[in-house]
Amino acid sequence: MPKVFVVGNVSLDLVLGGIPEYPEWGTEMLIPGYVMRPGGAASNASLALAALGVSTYIVATVGEDSLGVDIRTQFEKASVHTDFLFHVPGYETALSIGVTNARTQERSFLTDLGAQECLAEEHLKAMLPLLGNGDFVLLCGYFLSPRLRTETLKKTLEFLRTQHKLTLLFDTGWPTEGWTEKVRREIQGLLPAFDYFLPNEKEFEGVGGKDAIPLPRKGVIMKQGKKGCTAYTKDGTFSSATLDISVTDTIGAGDYFNAGFIFGLLQGYPFPRVLRCANLVASLNISLSPTRDRLVTKDMLEKTLFLEDQR
Repeated sequence: MPKVFVVGNVSLDLVLGGIPEYPEWGTEMLIPGYVMRPGGAASNASLALAALGVSTYIVATVGEDSLGVDIRTQFEKASVHTDFLFHVPGYETALSIGVTNARTQERSFLTDLGAQECLAEEHLKAMLPLLGNGDFVLLCGYFLSPRLRTETLKKTLEFLRTQHKLTLLFDTGWPTEGWTEKVRREIQGLLPAFDYFLPNEKEFEGVGGKDAIPLPRKGVIMKQGKKGCTAYTKDGTFSSATLDISVTDTIGAGDYFNAGFIFGLLQGYPFPRVLRCANLVASLNISLSPTRDRLVTKDMLEKTLFLEDQR
């Protein structure tokens, strides 16, 4: 099976228990527990892919602190390859605090980038010796990697593609400066370099929506939370529903979706089934365990697909 290289943000996530609303400044609010775990879009997607049995490489930067060492150890225990997990001298590992609305399950993050801000094109190019024909590269958490936001990134991606027959996927995340016209032009200029763009609904609207953005080489897969997803491709529009489940917390759902989507492509499934895989992996992973010490495996996913096929 081809390898998957996940490029993007890695942090220590401190996930707070759900709260009804943000507290006012100068006040205190009790929370119903918390969880600490490796986080960030690249981390979540990598761990989910490895749990599905996919040969996965994380491409990211962490500090030379104990958190960076601990995160590397946890990746290796989960069978994520850490050949391209770079420890940056003089920086601490990124820290992200996740706050969940107990009623809506929507979440917000407070993040200190730390070593994450050092991820750059040189780290992408470092993958070259291990890249092979048919491999996948997922670039995620783009807006949290400021040194990747260069005028030469598109050329670097096109160079990687010319060296190998890669499938390139893009999940920007939310821009910290908002969807300004400059940001829209930046992303619209990058999209033709990718095979798939994987935004959520708000991000899709922010970058311009269906009628305003150039389609990547194969399509846009819009994640819609409880509603599932809608794919706009050159072969038409496809939709897929999600599972009705009890959610532990929604943090990482979009990243797990990305992992399930890649898994489905690797299996050579028909496109509607690929979308189903993406929805199922996202749904199952946000329902299994709040500590994420259990993630959906290939056997679990295939059993769920089989049961749904019998309905």
